Amino acid sequence: MTEQKKTKGRKDRIMEAALRSFAAKGFQESTIAEISKKAGVSEATIYEYFGTKEDLLFAIPEKVTLEAIAETERVLPYIKGAEARIRAIIHGYIRIYGDNPDYSALVLLQLTPNKRFRQTNAHATIRKAAHMLLDCIREGIVDRTFKQNINPHLVRSMLLGTIEHLFIQWHLQGGSAKESIMDLLDPFMEIILKGIRSKTDEPSLTLRLNLDNTRVFRELLQASEAREKKESGLPRKDNRAR
Repeated sequence: MTEQKKTKGRKDRIMEAALRSFAAKGFQESTIAEISKKAGVSEATIYEYFGTKEDLLFAIPEKVTLEAIAETERVLPYIKGAEARIRAIIHGYIRIYGDNPDYSALVLLQLTPNKRFRQTNAHATIRKAAHMLLDCIREGIVDRTFKQNINPHLVRSMLLGTIEHLFIQWHLQGGSAKESIMDLLDPFMEIILKGIRSKTDEPSLTLRLNLDNTRVFRELLQASEAREKKESGLPRKDNRAR
């Protein structure tokens, strides 16, 4: 176990050093010698763990995405409703891209146009993460939160395409205002969700909640239902989606 931890630690240092180098100088201009020096390992160790410089390049998004998937899988079961799940996933994309600008620059500016990247395990892992968002959209169609005739693949493309575009522009402008992108999250999400929500006869109220506020919201909803029953004098079946 100790040796496994050491190996993982060395691999992590190598990928961190490679990420900094690739983001700063580009893949072609970065060298294994430079990366090995930054990581504090020999060049032979890098070749032993990753094979080639290109394999090292592709290993970075695979690692980051696997960690993001694991985190999302831990959180999603506690988030109720398709809309809230979609918001949580999109928030995760913004957080990962914004908190690690070297990573988002690597993925969006260097790897996306790379045709060979689309044939790698790393790209398959990224597709798996995107499929989680697709599943949430389909969930909303099934439970009639969303219109029945929408194309879930198109909705996903609108969501992810907009996030990627915003961060590409962010990088081209110097990457100095991540907060402005996060500030756009609620208005952007409301534009998309308003267009795909099922139509209802009753007026609705859209709330944008932090995950920490879900318990408070549930208590308020229960209190409201209890008050309505008391005022009506009769139990009333409520078919509205919760």
